[in-house]
Amino acid sequence: MNGLKILICYTKTIILSDHMNKYNNLEEIRILIDKIDFKILDLISQRKDLVTEVIKFKNRNQIVDQKRINQILKKLDVEAKKRGVSEKLVRELWQIMIKSFISYEEEMFEKKNNK
Repeated sequence: MNGLKILICYTKTIILSDHMNKYNNLEEIRILIDKIDFKILDLISQRKDLVTEVIKFKNRNQIVDQKRINQILKKLDVEAKKRGVSEKLVRELWQIMIKSFISYEEEMFEKKNNK
């Protein structure tokens, strides 16, 4: 267990020190941003896979669950604030993502019903 704690601490140190470097030029920063974008894309892909699984447990009139959407946005407001990220920015990004995944679910239901 101690080895795991050390690994986690070491990983956090690397991540923190990577972001605290002084950058030499714009291209260097853009390369790092691109790497982060690909990580975000991987996470969106994982989220899509989970949404695909969720569809199996829903019927069409359950696609939009406003109560769940509100819970997600409230949790993200809290987490954004903890991390020092603009709540407005996070909320707008997630609203777009949620809307897009709702469209994805609707498309999946259409495909399922047309089979």
